[in-house]
Amino acid sequence: MLTSKKDEIQQRLNAILQRLSGITFVPENWNEALFWETIEESGFTQDEILNIDEKLLFQKFLEAEWPWKQVESFADILIGLEQKQPNEKLKSRAKNLYQFILNESKMFSFQIMTKMSKL
Repeated sequence: MLTSKKDEIQQRLNAILQRLSGITFVPENWNEALFWETIEESGFTQDEILNIDEKLLFQKFLEAEWPWKQVESFADILIGLEQKQPNEKLKSRAKNLYQFILNESKMFSFQIMTKMSKL
């Protein structure tokens, strides 16, 4: 069975996001260095996540053709990291990613709105 390049990208991103979730949400497995190394596999650096201009970050997601669901998962993971290591930049970045999804996907999501209201 042939898979398209888009399917391969989605599968790779899903695998990375799944690993990040495990690193973030399981307290006894928490490893910040491993977290950032895994983030780099997704095409982003720690500096980009924390410091790059918001519009440039959003553009990078668009250029990499990340599906909205995976961008949402990425924001969820940033919230998980923020809970381990409080950082207002992470919380703000996640909230802005949620808003970016709502704006760019042109769909309304109660789930995303609920996540945003909890921040």
